[in-house]
Amino acid sequence: MDEDSSEATAAPEPETRAARRARRDAVLHEPVLPALATVPRPVTVAATVVLAGLLILALVADPVLLAAGLAWAGIVVAWGWPALHGSSSRFGSSLAIGVPAVLAPAAGVASAEEPYLRLVPVALIIGLAIMFGHQILRRDGRPRLTDSIGVTSFGLAVIALGTTWLPLSRGDFTAQIAVVAFVAIATASFADLGAGTAALRPWMLPAAMLRGGLGAIIAASVIDGPGVAPAALVGFVCAAVSHAMRRVHSVLPAITTVKSQMSSAAAALLVPGVVAYGLSLLIVG
Repeated sequence: MDEDSSEATAAPEPETRAARRARRDAVLHEPVLPALATVPRPVTVAATVVLAGLLILALVADPVLLAAGLAWAGIVVAWGWPALHGSSSRFGSSLAIGVPAVLAPAAGVASAEEPYLRLVPVALIIGLAIMFGHQILRRDGRPRLTDSIGVTSFGLAVIALGTTWLPLSRGDFTAQIAVVAFVAIATASFADLGAGTAALRPWMLPAAMLRGGLGAIIAASVIDGPGVAPAALVGFVCAAVSHAMRRVHSVLPAITTVKSQMSSAAAALLVPGVVAYGLSLLIVG
């Protein structure tokens, strides 16, 4: 009798629907960040600024050099991406991302007429073939197969989005928009250093957008490019997307390593390409 009563006392009570709702509301009102997200990552900021500067130099020089710069950024993504996201097959994931990282920009710059990116899907198909072929050939029992495929597919998506910077290099005005966007991303990255200060942490995204907008306006005035309003729009949006990409990675355990931080920085430069391209269509018409 005593044992039965002690077991009944020790048994946890099931959580009610109201209790679950209250717990979710509490988390939404006062979110608790992992400790990793409260540590500044100066390596990520430095890598973002350096890569953005190199891409600007390549952009103003020649589309082929821009393609080479994007390929280099893609290789940096492939280098640290599987470790950053915890892939169970890191070499295979890096290979499946790295090969399209080189082929996709080459395919994008190979087309002399619109649509400039029509050959890029071929490079991505090669990456998918490598991804699935590698999984078939694995002899380790393929642990966490879904996670491995998901990580690699996410990396391929980043590479695909990065190629959208290439069409901007084909016109003078669109190239100026790309320069403004790169400057905005670089200047906005300094807002990430506020992660270590509790008072600044909630304002990191607005600070990144403000820095990006101001950087874009200054860059546009220097190169005599887009007007104040278009430059500010490009700066605000590209800075926000880039900042969000880095902050998503800030909670991952592997972000403490240098190669993961560099991979995060490279991805945060490639992904906003589709935003800059879309805005260029809106602005230019």
